[in-house]
Amino acid sequence: MTVAWRKILNLLRISYTLPFVMASVTGAAFALSVSDGLLLAFLIPLDVFFLAMFVNISNDYFDHKSGTDASRFQFRTPELEEALKEIYDERVYWTGNTFDKGEVSERNGRMIIGIIALGALLVSIPIIMHGGWLVIILGAVAFFLSYFYTAPPLNLGARGLGELDVGMSFFMMSFFTYYVIVQIWSWEMFLIALTVGLTVMLMRFVDQMSGYKAHLEGGEKDWCVRLGLERAVSAVGILLVVLYAFCFALIYFDPLYVVLFLTLPMSFGLMRMLRNKEDDLRFIRPAPQMFKLALGNQILIIISLILQSVLPWTIW
Repeated sequence: MTVAWRKILNLLRISYTLPFVMASVTGAAFALSVSDGLLLAFLIPLDVFFLAMFVNISNDYFDHKSGTDASRFQFRTPELEEALKEIYDERVYWTGNTFDKGEVSERNGRMIIGIIALGALLVSIPIIMHGGWLVIILGAVAFFLSYFYTAPPLNLGARGLGELDVGMSFFMMSFFTYYVIVQIWSWEMFLIALTVGLTVMLMRFVDQMSGYKAHLEGGEKDWCVRLGLERAVSAVGILLVVLYAFCFALIYFDPLYVVLFLTLPMSFGLMRMLRNKEDDLRFIRPAPQMFKLALGNQILIIISLILQSVLPWTIW
């Protein structure tokens, strides 16, 4: 892989768009199981892909401007950096703020953000033509939640609202992808969206643990800072129980949702890592595991919906 290509991937963080896109695909898959709407089922996840890139780059830009990411890396020793190389696959996981590294100038970054926003707007035109004001309102809410996640003056992530912002955003990406296509309320889809939002919220929660010292030093008030790391571990365990309660509730609609419990071993492994006080990296090691768990949950939802469509006799 060339240096230039690695810089582009580090800027766009393509791997981190996967949970965004797959969250939308869960809604599209459910919509296609109850109605026709193939074009919208393609266009809405595509628009979410542009939104995801917009979120990633704008967050990096404003974290660079505030110095948040730079302070986070100040706490890493050479020994820790070597250990991280073994834990994180640099082709997949974020290796640092491209603006802090000087790989992209602020001017070019603003230009790229503008181009991506324009791409999202263009893709949204046929979606707006179908959904009307509903799509415009949802788009405005999505822009607000994504932009002000790190942007001043709100900077929701630093005020203890970042986790809720993420959970709400991914719930909306899942549920409203379905609702824009079908425009009929569904409790089943509502529960699916809750599981999607909760798993990605957990991903953000767990990921924040590795930057605890920097966030504390910078005066940020995310959940880890408010709770302290030990109580944060307990909170993760409670939220995982809630997650599987949602998964169990989905079985009421179709027994094939039982496949969602295939992520249980990952959850147990995650909690073992977080509770292993003899491991100096116990608050860093779980991040890739939580990423896989969140993405795995979304993939299993889609697999379950596909199985339900080809095995209709399983529906109660």
